[in-house]
Amino acid sequence: MSSADEVRIEPQVFGNLSVPRRSGLGGLSMGVSAALIPVVLLGILFLATGRWLLAGALVLAAAVAVLLLVATKRQGRSIYGRTMLRLSQRVKEKSGRDLYLAGPTGKGTPDGATRLPGLMAKSELSEFTDSYGNPFGLIRLSGAGVHNYSVVIETHPDGDSLVDREQIDHRVAVWGSWLTQRGLDEGIRGASVTIESSPDSGLRLAGLLEANRQSDSPDYARAVTEQIGETYQGGAPQLVARVTVTFDGRRLDGRTGDRGFEDMAEEISTRLPAIVGGLAGTGAGSVKACTAQQIIDFTRVAYDPTVASLVEEMQAQGGTGLGWQDAGPSFARDAFEHYRHDRAVSKSWTMYEGPAGHFTSTSLRRVLEPSPELLRKRVTLLYRPIPADRTTAMVQQEQNDAAFAGSQTRRNARAALRQAAAAKTAQEEAQGAGLTRFGLVITISAATEEDLRPWNKRIPGLVAPARLRLRPALANQAVTFQAGLPLGLVLPDHMLVPDSVREFF
Repeated sequence: MSSADEVRIEPQVFGNLSVPRRSGLGGLSMGVSAALIPVVLLGILFLATGRWLLAGALVLAAAVAVLLLVATKRQGRSIYGRTMLRLSQRVKEKSGRDLYLAGPTGKGTPDGATRLPGLMAKSELSEFTDSYGNPFGLIRLSGAGVHNYSVVIETHPDGDSLVDREQIDHRVAVWGSWLTQRGLDEGIRGASVTIESSPDSGLRLAGLLEANRQSDSPDYARAVTEQIGETYQGGAPQLVARVTVTFDGRRLDGRTGDRGFEDMAEEISTRLPAIVGGLAGTGAGSVKACTAQQIIDFTRVAYDPTVASLVEEMQAQGGTGLGWQDAGPSFARDAFEHYRHDRAVSKSWTMYEGPAGHFTSTSLRRVLEPSPELLRKRVTLLYRPIPADRTTAMVQQEQNDAAFAGSQTRRNARAALRQAAAAKTAQEEAQGAGLTRFGLVITISAATEEDLRPWNKRIPGLVAPARLRLRPALANQAVTFQAGLPLGLVLPDHMLVPDSVREFF
């Protein structure tokens, strides 16, 4: 067959992503437009009473404030937002809340435990069995109006090497259906996928060679195996993927409070096999829920990556014996641009703007590839499926806002694309598609702060093929570090301002 007769298979492209927001006057947000209403009324009052100077000063001050809000935006933050981050960090440091000391000599832990800090400080971990008799760990995070229960599922993806394009597209479709089903299920607060890469300690290869060594083997075979162990001691980097599903544990009778471990475990145990089985066609490979001990071990390694080889060795010898109260760091400092914990320092980035156009199933390949220079790298996709009873209202609201925004500004390509995207979303939702909010957290861990400096520009560049925009989690490194762990932390549940209010701004 000649080159002219060859059939070229184009990769499947995806897109039509939008952010729910309320549009105001003149291209401003609804919140800013609403804040200007009292200013306008007060200016009219000054004009009516003859106080021209006050009216002019008020209009000038409002114009400067709006101009600074619009013109000083950098990485999605205005000068007001950046100033508030600086002030909050300063208040945090003066009050001592940026430091965490645990263990026998720590403060705030009279029992000498090294619990998880921050939002996960009140978390609990227990183990149950599902309807098929398989054990699974269940994390409970309760308090201050939050009653969430999370399970962690460990997967071993097959990869896309030597996989046909049609099969890859099928896997993407199955994954989309899995997310849609989470929106149809009752009581799902969120889900996440964490891909963690780290250098191989070489213990797995050494254990494999030792287990297959024979005392009567030929000298040549013994020499070859010994050379393999010495040559490939570093091995290929480890790559682990974990899926976390978080359930709502609030009481069903309308009262405030938690349903409790036993009640939630009984419900989750019957639903978990279907959730795990739904991942079969996504390319996740072998899928199994993590036990409580596995959750403890990988959490401990996340806070102190230098003990990874020791934990792996103890696991091979029967288990680490660690408890949930031992999984946290003994020392942590939440700095403005990084997070120091035990013998490592980490930095996290968050997505502040999604893909502006089309992307493919391989757009995140570069950022997911292992980085041998780092102790740990985690890429976490956060999902919050919208319940099916709310999707229609959200789609209609987005159509109305897109039409209103187009009428407020001169017709341009961006306004036309937003209206077209809203119409396409409404059509797909009417055909049974679900809506899902999503975000991205990237966390890297190294031995020193200097080792992180070259990655300040490399990390945003790795997501360039996906057309994502990242920014450092300034003044929120500790919280973002926990959000990137596969522990089921749903950050919007811990915010004082709900989504319905934040959409106005």
